[in-house]
Amino acid sequence: MDDYPMIEQLIMNDPFINYLGIKVRILGDGKAEATVDFKKELMRSGDIMNGGAIASLIDTAGGTAVLTLSKSNQVTVNLNLNFLKAIDNGPVKAVAEVTKPGNRIFYVDVKVYDGKSNLCAHATGVWYAFR
Repeated sequence: MDDYPMIEQLIMNDPFINYLGIKVRILGDGKAEATVDFKKELMRSGDIMNGGAIASLIDTAGGTAVLTLSKSNQVTVNLNLNFLKAIDNGPVKAVAEVTKPGNRIFYVDVKVYDGKSNLCAHATGVWYAFR
């Protein structure tokens, strides 16, 4: 779709996402992935990835998936996150898919994988698109 480069540029111009080093890739309408290197700045004690960094990766992937359908700015309304396995290697990848699109409300499913393709976190969320 013609809007994908514009959406990717919009996401990559976000100061917070850029600061974390998150990269996005659109996989299709309602689908996106976000990746980040496993690096010291995103780690916590025990040499594992910080939960807040994982949540930010999930939020970026989910928001990007919504943007592919809404074509308008969006915000996260709710995020339910389950940590399944500590992440101690990378790159770390979050794969998001809109499961129920709406006019303004979008439901999204996000799975997070470590560099060895182990499922490490699962999230469901709700995003609100401004019109």
